[in-house]
Amino acid sequence: MEYYLAEEQPLDFDEFANQLLEQGADQSPSHLHGAICGVLAGGGGQDPEYCLAAIAQALAMDIHGELAVNCVRLSRATVQGLMDEEFDFHLFIPDDETEMELRARALADWCSGFLAGYALAVAQPQTGAFDEVSAEILKDMTAIAEATVDDDLDPEDTENHFFELTEYWRFACLNLFADRLIESNSEGDPDPS
Repeated sequence: MEYYLAEEQPLDFDEFANQLLEQGADQSPSHLHGAICGVLAGGGGQDPEYCLAAIAQALAMDIHGELAVNCVRLSRATVQGLMDEEFDFHLFIPDDETEMELRARALADWCSGFLAGYALAVAQPQTGAFDEVSAEILKDMTAIAEATVDDDLDPEDTENHFFELTEYWRFACLNLFADRLIESNSEGDPDPS
């Protein structure tokens, strides 16, 4: 999977994973991206440097060097995707060529990272409590973070279920982000960074 930022080289999932390993981090790129999305959807601010510090805190990581540069790029690309009028936002998970069990683990990692980032963001004084819909989404995400692949399902059914889940989380993230952005704008703060 590659994640694009306009006019820059795409971010490659496997290269990102290698950078995390080189820095001794046991998180996956999906977990990291989930944390970025959680910080953004929780209203933690769109500034990439703030987001970098927030995910480092949420995931208890020391992010430096090339990994920090790429985390800032991923943060900018994520904001760009979340704000895109055509919903060009995607989860940073392995592509369809990857074994289903690894993709399912990456989706669970993304959800876990999202929860960590969201919890950190909503704990900040500038953000408020979340509504019933947000609470339900977070409850669902907690369950997915612990999910496994059912080996008894037909591979085509498994693919379909996985696609539906990734689309659900993609739009849940978009909705949570939009809700916080609207909330922030209605309070007179046009940019929650």
